[in-house]
Amino acid sequence: MIRITTLLLAVFCLVFTSCSTDIEINDPALQAQVDGENFRSSSKKAMIHDDGTLVIVGSEGDQSISFTIAATKMGVYKMGQTLNEVSFQKNQTKFFVQDQETEGEVTITEIYNNEISGNFYFKNLKDSNGNSSSFNNGWFYRLPIENAVIEDTVAEEINPCLLNASLTAMVDGYEMITDDHTARLFGVDNVSIMIKATNAENEIEIVFPSDAAPGTYALSGSGDYSATFTKRKDKSSALSGTIIITEHNIDTKCLSGSFEFETRSGVQVSEGVFDFGY
Repeated sequence: MIRITTLLLAVFCLVFTSCSTDIEINDPALQAQVDGENFRSSSKKAMIHDDGTLVIVGSEGDQSISFTIAATKMGVYKMGQTLNEVSFQKNQTKFFVQDQETEGEVTITEIYNNEISGNFYFKNLKDSNGNSSSFNNGWFYRLPIENAVIEDTVAEEINPCLLNASLTAMVDGYEMITDDHTARLFGVDNVSIMIKATNAENEIEIVFPSDAAPGTYALSGSGDYSATFTKRKDKSSALSGTIIITEHNIDTKCLSGSFEFETRSGVQVSEGVFDFGY
C-alpha cells in the first residue's frame, strides 16, 4: 500500500512539473542553442517596418540576434530569398551572413492576436576573421508585433543628407548610377550603419560601425566593414576591397566617402563614391 501511494505521488509530481513547464512558456520567449550553448533572450521584440518587412530581435547580456523577414505571413522563409538580413553579436564580435556558406530559414507557425510564433536555424554566420557561429533549435513564441512605422515616422524627420543621397560606381567597367537610397542603424551594443543604393537591376550595400571615424578601412564579406553587390537578385559579398570615409558627422548623421571591392563571384566594383545620411 505504501509503494502504491508513493508511486501515485511520483506520477502526480511528474504531471504537475510538466504542467508547470507548459505554463512557463506561455510568456513571450526567444531561445536557441548557439554553438551548443543555450541562448535565452531576456529582451525580445518583433517590429514591422514601413516596407512590410518584419525584424525580430533578441538579446541577453553581451549577446544579441537580429533577423529580417520580407513578409508577415505564416510560412517558411529561406536564406537569400525572403530571409535577407541576419546578424549575431557576441562579446563585441559581429557575425553576418556569408554568401554560399551560410544556411538558414525562419518558419512562422502562428500569428494570432497581434503576436507571432515560429522557429529558426542559422548555420555558418561568419565574423571578419572567418570564425563561424551557428544557431540550432531556435524558436520564438508569442512575441508582440510592434508597429515601427508609426513610431519612426512620428519621432524622426528624414535626414536632409539622406534626401539628397547619391552613390555611383563602375561595375565591370560600366557606370552604375543609383536612384533609390536607404540607410538604417542596427545592432544592440555595437551599432552599425547599413547604407543601400539601388537602380532597376543592381544594388550596392555597405556596412560599417556607427562610430566610424574618417579613415581608410578594409572591406570584406562580413564583419565591421563589409559590402555586397546584387545584380538581378544574384547577391555576392566582397572578397576584398577598401572603403575611405572622408566625412562622418555623428551629430548631423551625414557621411561621405569612396570605395572599391571585388566580389566572390568576380564582379569588380571600382571608383565608388557615396554621399549619404542616416
